Amino acid sequence: MSSGDAEPDRSPQQPMFGFPAPMARWDGLLAGPHNAGALRIAGNPEDWATPVLCITGPAKSGLTFLAAAWAVRFNGECLTAAQLARAGRRGLDALAGRHVAVDDGDLAGGRQDEALLSLINLVAAGGGRLLLTAHRAPSQWRTASPDLRSRLNALPVGEIGPPDDTVVRARLAIAAERRFLRLSPETLNYLVPRLELAYDAVENFMDRLSDAVSDHDRAPSLPLARRVLEQMSEAAGDDVAEG
Repeated sequence: MSSGDAEPDRSPQQPMFGFPAPMARWDGLLAGPHNAGALRIAGNPEDWATPVLCITGPAKSGLTFLAAAWAVRFNGECLTAAQLARAGRRGLDALAGRHVAVDDGDLAGGRQDEALLSLINLVAAGGGRLLLTAHRAPSQWRTASPDLRSRLNALPVGEIGPPDDTVVRARLAIAAERRFLRLSPETLNYLVPRLELAYDAVENFMDRLSDAVSDHDRAPSLPLARRVLEQMSEAAGDDVAEG
């Protein structure tokens, strides 16, 4: 992804709880109308109205990358909801007053209820900041804790919206590079108006194209990309017919 302000070079720290360390950097975020508001507010935690902010977005919209990049930018920690539940009291105490990102925050529930509520309190009491990322607004998260429910309902929320054609083009190129492939301008021009405007549609197509490249031992040419897209359309039509 591409962003606004470039930050000094910082290597990701070894995560305290074993969270995978992607090479996520704030200036590696793909900025555009779909996420401008979310990036603006997330990137200025000193201006948050409360110590906790939630960013929501569709599947494959880059929430995990965003959480990791934010933690790197502010020299903080990045965890999943499952890792948060396993942190224990000592682990949570170590996060007090820090900048902490929790990815998949909407998976809170059970043991995560107590851990998330404790983390909110510890971060706030120590003057830190907590960034939550999720596919659903906090008001829709399942929790058995009335205290946590009250906190979640009051959280400010930033939203990553669906992609437009420009973002789909950029995401196709990024997804191809991640798979060590290169899509020609002609191939991108063909795909962009035909693919669904959805992040997961881009990833699904690139997974299938990568498989086709391996199966046919050939570069991702326009004819091959066209064939993969046609096969996806045929499969979607079959599913509708069977339904």
